[in-house]
Amino acid sequence: MPRLPSSLVILAPALLLCAAAASAQTLPELAARALDADPAVRASSASMRAAEERLFQAKAAYGPTANLTATTNETRYREAPAGEMRPFKSDQYVVQVNQPLWRGALYPAMQAARSQLEQADSALMQARLEAQQRLAEAVLEVFKARDVLAHATALREAYGEQLAAARRSFQVGRAAAPEVREAEARVDNAVAQVLAAEAELDLRQQVLAEVAAGPTPALLARAVAAEALPPLPADSVLAWLSRAEAESPSLRQARLAVEAAEAETRKASLAHAPTVDINYNYTHSKDTGTVTSIFPRRGTSSAVGATLTIPLFASGATQSKVAETLALRDKAAGELDLARRTLVIGVRQAFVATLSALSQARALGTAERSQALSVRANQRGFEVGIKTNADVLEAQGKLFEARRDLSRARHDAWASYFRLRALAGALGEGDWQALDAQLVAHQPNEMGRARDRSGS
Repeated sequence: MPRLPSSLVILAPALLLCAAAASAQTLPELAARALDADPAVRASSASMRAAEERLFQAKAAYGPTANLTATTNETRYREAPAGEMRPFKSDQYVVQVNQPLWRGALYPAMQAARSQLEQADSALMQARLEAQQRLAEAVLEVFKARDVLAHATALREAYGEQLAAARRSFQVGRAAAPEVREAEARVDNAVAQVLAAEAELDLRQQVLAEVAAGPTPALLARAVAAEALPPLPADSVLAWLSRAEAESPSLRQARLAVEAAEAETRKASLAHAPTVDINYNYTHSKDTGTVTSIFPRRGTSSAVGATLTIPLFASGATQSKVAETLALRDKAAGELDLARRTLVIGVRQAFVATLSALSQARALGTAERSQALSVRANQRGFEVGIKTNADVLEAQGKLFEARRDLSRARHDAWASYFRLRALAGALGEGDWQALDAQLVAHQPNEMGRARDRSGS
């Protein structure tokens, strides 16, 4: 069997990764891939595993501990006045078992560890929501930048056609030289806008590839349907606030931080309390003699007892620890109030932004249709000589501005809606499936057809 070149062997994993990345192009698949590759999600997952181990350690403190101690000694003894050397050896093995009976600090320590585990779980949920929100914003920014480029390209082509018409009219004496110069200036400006839009689209594609952990060529061939807008009742802000209060992972983290701080305070205050342990010792020893005896010995012993420990004085360290935990509890309570306020403001802002974008999209849809009719009217007027080239160019510029603003409003509405659902802790696979169902094939050529989008 022939061997592959070493360069192909090295590049094979990368090629397979690119092929896999290109094959997953539906929005739910992209979301799953982005979550798997997101560094914040991986870090939160590792923190959660660490919190699970801390809870296990807190539970293990209730159980027994056992230690084995082995000691061996070799002694050389020289006794005066004869100075005779006498060596002897001793070995000892001790097994110690300790079982706590009463340690008041163990239970609040376990409560704190459980709250920290739940807090880590909420942090993981928050990281997943933020990763999905970043992906949604990156996808919609690509769609928006692509539409801006399509509009700029169509405007450049329209200005180019009008420039050619103006030059023909100038040659036959129907147009003045300033009109031709103005048309040329508009073409130059449109070319600059196309270059800027191309650079913006390239940047947005790079950002999307980074967030989605790979290229998305199939997604770039799709677009949000023109009539697709997110569902948002105008009177539901209180419902969104209530849902965010109940389900927001960030707010849940803050609440759990307060619970953990209160448990740490109870744990610190119980350092004053006595503790009771049961002890068991088993000792096996043997030696070849001692300083006072030349006879070897061998034996075992065992002992069972209880140890009562009563803390008396710690130089003020216990009181200081209690004061520290109280301060940390107050800090956690303040952060809870701040998180609640930030969440309320964020939900209201996202709701208003979504509602505003929806209203703009509906209004701009009507304006775009009206402006398309205006372009047609100006073009016909120019053909019969009652409109100038400048009138046609101005109407076309307003049309493409309306289409650009309409595209921006529609995509901003979806982005704000996803942000709103993320703040409320409700963003999930169902939202990706709903948005994916609204995607259609992208048709950039339709951007420049005023006649086809006029509704007549």
